[in-house]
Amino acid sequence: MLEMIMMVPMMLAEAGTAASEAGVVDAAIEVAKYEAVAKGLAMLGGVLGAGLIVIGAGKGIGQLAGSAVEAIARQPEAGGRIFTTMIIAAALIEGVTLFALIICLLAVL
Repeated sequence: MLEMIMMVPMMLAEAGTAASEAGVVDAAIEVAKYEAVAKGLAMLGGVLGAGLIVIGAGKGIGQLAGSAVEAIARQPEAGGRIFTTMIIAAALIEGVTLFALIICLLAVL
């Protein structure tokens, strides 16, 4: 993921180098430069979106597990039902997270 973020400045530098080597800034070079900037920003947005998704899912599952452990500590006899409900909820969170990650990565590609 860090490599994708590091690609943005390289794309911008390549666009600037191409413009300066030509000596004459014409419309084609300007368009290429802006396309490189747009591609870099799109990749940055996809990577940041994927990171936020993973952070949110981790926080959600962590809070879910903490609440389940607390509930089992209060009522040990209901531990089986609480554990089953926790596993189902965690699986749903993971499914939504996977779906959102695929959408972010498809937007970048």
